Amino acid sequence: MDNIRITKENMDMLRALNSPASPINVRNATSDFSRFYHIDAPFQLTLEYCSGSELDDYINIVTLAPDRSVLYQESATTKNYAHTRDVLHFHDYFEFVIVLKGKIIQKLEGENVTYAAGDGCLLNRSLCHLEHYHSPAVVLFIGLSPDFLTELFAYAQNSPFQNEKEFSDSDFCRFVNADLKNPGKKAYINFRPTHENEQSAAHLHQLAESMIRTLLYPGFGAAHQIRGLFCSFIENLFSPAQYHHALTELDTDSDFLIFTSISHLFEKSAGRMTRAELEQALSYSSDYLNRIVNKYSGMCLFDYSMTFRLKKAAKYLVESKDSISSIAAKLQFSNRTHFYALFKEKYGVTPKEYRKMHL
Repeated sequence: MDNIRITKENMDMLRALNSPASPINVRNATSDFSRFYHIDAPFQLTLEYCSGSELDDYINIVTLAPDRSVLYQESATTKNYAHTRDVLHFHDYFEFVIVLKGKIIQKLEGENVTYAAGDGCLLNRSLCHLEHYHSPAVVLFIGLSPDFLTELFAYAQNSPFQNEKEFSDSDFCRFVNADLKNPGKKAYINFRPTHENEQSAAHLHQLAESMIRTLLYPGFGAAHQIRGLFCSFIENLFSPAQYHHALTELDTDSDFLIFTSISHLFEKSAGRMTRAELEQALSYSSDYLNRIVNKYSGMCLFDYSMTFRLKKAAKYLVESKDSISSIAAKLQFSNRTHFYALFKEKYGVTPKEYRKMHL
């Protein structure tokens, strides 16, 4: 992979080092609305190698953190299918996404942004996003926890070097501190190499290679070395001579936040919350909640809740041996005939046919 030394020849070595505990824990993983990624390490580095976007293509994923390494493979079709369904995610850490080879499309909330080799972005903790692969690519993800960045900033402020102290007033520090002081606002920074920076991708390759080597073969001083590499990486991206960077702040739509809450409640209850229960949980009238749901889904509150109930029914049909009548009763459909009619309208087949198709 060009300057990155993780190749097929040393994949076995990575498997041997593999820790069962990933530094990233995915919560709400089965959600069709949004997923939440939690980091339980100071930082993590992930490399994704995509061979393409056809049915037989794959993505090799290597995640590294102090004393941990996780290697696994995912089909490109599965990942890209999540993109088409808008199954976005957000996390409790700051993330750099840097393209080292090829191109990707990042869905940032509702906007698709293309990044080529040498391009990248920095995402804050509230921004929902998902990457989409449509050709061979190598992408570097760096996750930095708030505690780790706070520690780096403290080192800079107490540095004996004036230039390092001045970095505390950089765009990077302001971006991070803005999110730490006022969490919830969605924002990201785009990076594009300047015209003079023709070797941007090659330089980023070298930094990534040094980070990987330090994490795989930590020796005395490794903790200081990896901090120094992260600082060099950040300083390089925020250098006006090397990169153009542009901050984008998204307005937070309060109605959309309420719609998100409704969706999560329906997902958690399989759509079985009544209007009265929603009113009590969200402290809004059911008429107002109905208008919000219609605004974002085009459906009334009842029909929107029914999509979650039918999704749960489809799950039971595939994963359980319960009778169809039992499933209909469990999900509080008025009768079997009504359940059959609604299910066929949504999935195009009867519950019995759906179960048979997925055996």
